[in-house]
Amino acid sequence: MSKINPNNFRNALGQFATGVTIVTTIDDNNLPVGVTASSFNSVSLDPPLVLWSLSKNAKSMPAYQNSGGFNVHVLASHQMDLSNKFARSTEDKFENVEWDSCEEGIPVLAEYAALFRCKTNFQYEGGDHIIFVGEVISYETNNLPVLVFHAGKYADAKQKSVKAEPILAGIDLGLGQFSNDFLLYLLSRAHFQTSYPVRKECLRMGVSEPEYFCLSLLSMSGPISRKDTISRLEHTGHHPDSEIFARLERKKYIDSNNNDITISKKGREVFISILAQSKALEEQLLKHFSNDELLEANNFLKKLIKITGSDIPELW
Repeated sequence: MSKINPNNFRNALGQFATGVTIVTTIDDNNLPVGVTASSFNSVSLDPPLVLWSLSKNAKSMPAYQNSGGFNVHVLASHQMDLSNKFARSTEDKFENVEWDSCEEGIPVLAEYAALFRCKTNFQYEGGDHIIFVGEVISYETNNLPVLVFHAGKYADAKQKSVKAEPILAGIDLGLGQFSNDFLLYLLSRAHFQTSYPVRKECLRMGVSEPEYFCLSLLSMSGPISRKDTISRLEHTGHHPDSEIFARLERKKYIDSNNNDITISKKGREVFISILAQSKALEEQLLKHFSNDELLEANNFLKKLIKITGSDIPELW
């Protein structure tokens, strides 16, 4: 039998896609320790056992051998930076990382797709690695897409349907009813829920929705006439009344120069404060979708906008 080439062997192993985990423990001084590992696997359901392995040369090896336990965090698809951070040999991997301690004092990261808190049951020699087998004492899961490692690169895991089901119309004109599968209902419901933070912040700051849309237009377009402002906002469902510009001037949210208006420094600060609520919600939502899902949703919405809005001008 010919000798195995280590590089070729590593590349061959890379064809087996794995999840990505961060395994944490504590050292002899009760300081947090963590490493990125893709060697995590299940062993048994009864008793609940899992395993992972660590290189014998790892500086953190004594901590895992002596602590008596470890926590395995299955990473979500948005946690690539965190995976890279714990894969490097740095002095303090936990710097600027949000975490807490479990009852055993072992670090628990703030976010994960799944968490397995384990008691170390066995340690085995495995060539140039030590294999740790742990008994799961508790676990948690979150509905997040998981991070995958394949052929030396990160990837997203995407579930495939067992059978393609037909998309239901979700509406019965005869009965005058529609179901939760009605596409336009879903779009309206999604818009209503995702725009809630903006409506809430507008209410808190005493800004009406037409005023917010006006500030949004001015922020994106620069100086624009009152007539053009009203014309562009006609199709938003928030048509400004005749007094909107006077109100915005009294609040010092806009500056006026003859017929053109611009957003003022104060108005931009207000707009940014409200916009930040949408940005914060977006960041939370993106964690629940893979890159492929986001791309598909983006293309779907753009196509829907193109089909239904051929006679509606762009807002900016």
